[in-house]
Amino acid sequence: MSIEKELRELVRKKGLRQTARELGINSGSLYRSIMNGSNVGLDRVRAILNLFGYELKISKRKEVKLEQSKSKRKKEVS
Repeated sequence: MSIEKELRELVRKKGLRQTARELGINSGSLYRSIMNGSNVGLDRVRAILNLFGYELKISKRKEVKLEQSKSKRKKEVS
């Protein structure tokens, strides 16, 4: 599922115009932000998620041994 689709679902529940009003942006701008392939900016994603009581967290994953990854790729390619 794309981030745009998830955001669309949240916005749909409250309504596009109401959500845009609460975010302080134009409803057309919000609509374009949540369309498929829109390349929505991170600040807009955070603003929408914050409005609905969510937060975006980015965490570093566990270290991956590069040597293992390379050897697996070589076997898959061969």
